[in-house]
Amino acid sequence: MRIEAEGTDLEQALDLFRVAYNGGGEWSGHVTDRDFSYRHTAVGDGDMTLRNTRFLGRICGEMAPEDDYVVSWVTEGYGFFDTAGEKKSLTPGLPFLFPTDRPVSFDMADVEQKLVHFHKPLLERVAAEHYGTAPGTLHLETAAPTESSVRAWRNALSLVSRTIVDADASAILRGEMARLAAVSLLGMFRPELTCLPPALLVPSHARLRVAVEFIHANAHLPITTTAIAATADLSLRALQEGFRRHLDVTPNAYLRQVRLDRVHEQLAQGAALTVAQVAGSWGFTHLGRFARAYQERFGEQPHQTKARVR
Repeated sequence: MRIEAEGTDLEQALDLFRVAYNGGGEWSGHVTDRDFSYRHTAVGDGDMTLRNTRFLGRICGEMAPEDDYVVSWVTEGYGFFDTAGEKKSLTPGLPFLFPTDRPVSFDMADVEQKLVHFHKPLLERVAAEHYGTAPGTLHLETAAPTESSVRAWRNALSLVSRTIVDADASAILRGEMARLAAVSLLGMFRPELTCLPPALLVPSHARLRVAVEFIHANAHLPITTTAIAATADLSLRALQEGFRRHLDVTPNAYLRQVRLDRVHEQLAQGAALTVAQVAGSWGFTHLGRFARAYQERFGEQPHQTKARVR
């Protein structure tokens, strides 16, 4: 795939970027004190694409989740991304990982932006091979990456980009470059690894393992025990008995534990939202019960976790 488009028409630019970045809702654009122009290029294949965007003007809108893991960074310009009320200002050179489970709104001006799109199956397969886990939806860290991991990412992308833009590069070489970039991405935004009890690694318990992995991958959604059982091809009774026998909890209790872990992770990363907002986003609407469960699991109150990162 090779795409190249440029021009000076604001409406054409908005139409182009709305399609290219899975735009949802209303997008708007305005001229700044610079002469307006835009440019968009993309090169790659079904596994990975490298994209470059220039928009000399102001652009606002919302991007819906898509079938890619996307990392972006700006080299020029200013603005912010907003994910569920948590704003992150654009820092030149610092990669930002788009969430895959909720839309992202943005407001940017006079930007030069680079993006790498990884098709979900590719990154999930590489992560499974790299960490020795089963393939599945990844829950990646969203905290700012370390300087060393960003350096490694830049070094990898320097080699990858030279190969991907070469029209004569073989499919095998392109595949290896996509894997190299994927491993580098995982070094910046590490996946949360599901530590399964040894009993679930036994082949005879494969369906129960599917149920557990489904919970970890979909904890942000309003899933039910019926949906969990159907995914694992188990009856409700078999699901309940399997969880009690091997995990000593019910499926619903296990789901609450996973959601508590996600709240803890978000607070420990310095979420801009309040404790109540973070808890509510993971389905905890009764703050008293939530605080007691949090204290029991982590040995401290949620506001104490949040206070440590100020």
